[in-house]
Amino acid sequence: MHKSLALFSALLSGWLTAAPEYVEIDKPFSTSYAFKTQVQPVNTGRGRLEVPIITWAADGITIDANNGMKPDPNSRLAKAVGMPLEIKVNDDFESQIENYISGRSPFLRGTVGMITQATEGLQALSSDLEPVVILQLSWSTGADGFVAKDIKTLSELKGKSIVVQKNGPHLDLVQVLLQDAGLKPEDVTLKFVKDITMIDENKISDPASAFREDSSITGAACIYPDILTLTAGGNVGTGAEDSVKGARPILSTRTASRVVADVYAVRKDFFQSNREMVHGFVSELLATQASFMSELDAVKNKKSASAEFKKRCAPLAQFALQDSGAVNDFILWLGVDSELAGLAGNRSFFADTKNPVGFAPTAQRTATYFQSIGNLTTAVIPSVANWDYNSDFSTKGTVIPVKKAKPAFATPAAVRNAASKQDASELFRYTFQFPANAAEIKWQDYRSTFDTLYDTVYRYGGAVVQLRGHSDNFFYNFALMKHQQGATTYKQRKPGTNEFIEKPLPKLEQLRGSSKRLSYDRAFSVKRAYASYLREAIGLTAAEIDLSRFDVKGMGITDPVHAKPTSPAQRAENMRGEMVIFAVESEISLDFGMDDLQ
Repeated sequence: MHKSLALFSALLSGWLTAAPEYVEIDKPFSTSYAFKTQVQPVNTGRGRLEVPIITWAADGITIDANNGMKPDPNSRLAKAVGMPLEIKVNDDFESQIENYISGRSPFLRGTVGMITQATEGLQALSSDLEPVVILQLSWSTGADGFVAKDIKTLSELKGKSIVVQKNGPHLDLVQVLLQDAGLKPEDVTLKFVKDITMIDENKISDPASAFREDSSITGAACIYPDILTLTAGGNVGTGAEDSVKGARPILSTRTASRVVADVYAVRKDFFQSNREMVHGFVSELLATQASFMSELDAVKNKKSASAEFKKRCAPLAQFALQDSGAVNDFILWLGVDSELAGLAGNRSFFADTKNPVGFAPTAQRTATYFQSIGNLTTAVIPSVANWDYNSDFSTKGTVIPVKKAKPAFATPAAVRNAASKQDASELFRYTFQFPANAAEIKWQDYRSTFDTLYDTVYRYGGAVVQLRGHSDNFFYNFALMKHQQGATTYKQRKPGTNEFIEKPLPKLEQLRGSSKRLSYDRAFSVKRAYASYLREAIGLTAAEIDLSRFDVKGMGITDPVHAKPTSPAQRAENMRGEMVIFAVESEISLDFGMDDLQ
């Protein structure tokens, strides 16, 4: 994705000699200079509306619908809105807020976390300024990520320092990673920089450069091209060619594919007075998304990108990559490293109460986090437009069909290979205990755990989930000792008596085999219980359930918690099932690549 940005970052990073320029976040965010702007009504007297976009592939949809950046009364978007629109790139969120409060533009463009972060301050100025979220543009599915050195799991970040852009989209990602790793905000030291990637070669004001220059930093949230540079192409940094020694990619949004959601919001007063105009804006962007998704599907089905589609994407590549010739890179960014939401995605995000990563839970989670770090005083979230997605954007009023789950892996062998890769990063682990010789588990007995699993598995849509079963090795250790003594029998006391019964000593191969079968049954039982949970607790249909990312593995006695258990408690800990979630970036199958764009 956007190789020109990676090259640009790599070339400039070698020129830096200054110390990182860290900045402080505003506590609360409402104390930012942006909120000191005088409140004014939206200015429509100029005969056009100003719409902000950020440097993100999905924002090319807005440009395409508007026939470019300049106001065009004949564009599809202008006709849908009833007024020409002027598109302005504004990657500075505080500057967007200034324009929003002053009435220069009724729109805000950011992630759910960014809009949530601004809601409290805007409401405090005027109820008319409350953001109403009207549209989801996309998910980040590979363009963003987290890089670290000297750790193997996210939980090891405790006591370490992390660098992230202030008021940017990566705060959403960092919040989720820390929460899912079981870490509280006070468990890490957050350092903030102004920019998301290198802007000025004379300053160190972005996460990648700060990570490179400040040895006290353990982790950084970056755009993926910067991660590739820091980690010597996605491997382990050597310290040469602008990489950082020992740095490796922990995960990208290809794994955490339901974390960073890009949205549009509009002023409440403008929405109430111009609902039809806002509806036209959303309707045309959804229609344009649909046409792009159709073209991307053709490429995913191993058809070449058409000449017409490439021509259509050329000005968008110029906007996003500063190179109209980088059409293939732009298409990959749009179709692989991000995912357009479309009409069905918007319905799922805003209206599906079963969606654990929908708007309401996502906004509430980020608001709670911002409150915990002092960025908000109350965990308030924005309003939503509450469109009827089955009728508001369909001339026929047809119901949007349930989207069938698409298998992430074609075969069990493929997911097993992915989970076994040397570069697989363990993200999270959950444990289930079993009684002796038992292999059944009911989700009702672990309701809170399965609730957490559902949320986690859904959010990390590109991760591999390995279910491991384990058996107690106590009897095997005993049998091994007896065999080494040359014995062929052993004695076992009858329960509740002092009488012993002599029994033939089983072969070690038999014990290993039976332990392997029992451990596999335990692992499969967790998978079966999770499937039951999805059907019975969440209400998903068979078409909506995809368990192709789940690998079932019987570990037998090969990985005990206690190698030589001496107490019932230690033996019980060995009798377990585990659900381990891995980030396996290189193994997640992509629908298309550069060879499909010839």
